[in-house]
Amino acid sequence: MRAELSRIDTEDVLELRLESDHGGTGAGLALRKTGDEGTAIHVGLEWEGSRARAPLAGLPIADGVWEVLWVDGEGRSVPLSTRDAGFSVAERISYLRGRRERELRALRDQDGRLRVHSAAVSPYAEVGWVEVGTDAGTVTVSGVLAYESEPEHGGTAAEIVARQRGLDGLLTAPAEIDGARFRCVVPLAPVAEAHVFERKHNEWDLWLRTHDERPELRLAMHADDIVDKKRKIVYPTAVVDTGAGNEGAAQVRVRPYYTAKDELSLLALEHDGGAR
Repeated sequence: MRAELSRIDTEDVLELRLESDHGGTGAGLALRKTGDEGTAIHVGLEWEGSRARAPLAGLPIADGVWEVLWVDGEGRSVPLSTRDAGFSVAERISYLRGRRERELRALRDQDGRLRVHSAAVSPYAEVGWVEVGTDAGTVTVSGVLAYESEPEHGGTAAEIVARQRGLDGLLTAPAEIDGARFRCVVPLAPVAEAHVFERKHNEWDLWLRTHDERPELRLAMHADDIVDKKRKIVYPTAVVDTGAGNEGAAQVRVRPYYTAKDELSLLALEHDGGAR
């Protein structure tokens, strides 16, 4: 059995479009964890022609990768294959929006078989856009709240929090939240003024803080499935004056970068007068 389309929507319903009309056959699905021949989780289907919907919300789908089996009306099961790669950035962003503690994703393995990946998740701030104002000395960041419920009131005031890693530096700047979307402008002058020249690198980790007693949300970019962004994405550098309070080097180079966990931070280095 093979599906032409296999996606999990925002309500954790596995949507299938099969190659032919199989409605009314009494067929269903079963999920079996990869490497575990134990009891499978049986899932009923809702039919509309060749389209089927399998509700997965609330099922005991533990962390890991699960095989998707087609079960015919006589109880015989075979692996369900798919033509669908199962990935869309736009659909991923839609799925991120809204409170959830578990993420379910439809995947196609190297042999074309359909899999469901299950993972526990925690809220964070998904970065969608980063712009460095090299002349203005700012970094503008926007994105969406991931796995977190939207504030009750639109246009909610918030703030971006920058923490100097391994040091005591703490900087804040205003941020805005409109529905699930956030936007902030980080001024780089305070980063330069707090620079510790005895350290070759000064890293600043970025968090989004709301004013309704929720935990702070780490800024990160995960929705595009590109890993190791630290080696793949390079943003422009802004050269910023340290201000009159610092002696010695007068300027600091600051740029956004992604950590080994694909979280967004700022990297500040002493400017040696060379090219930006």
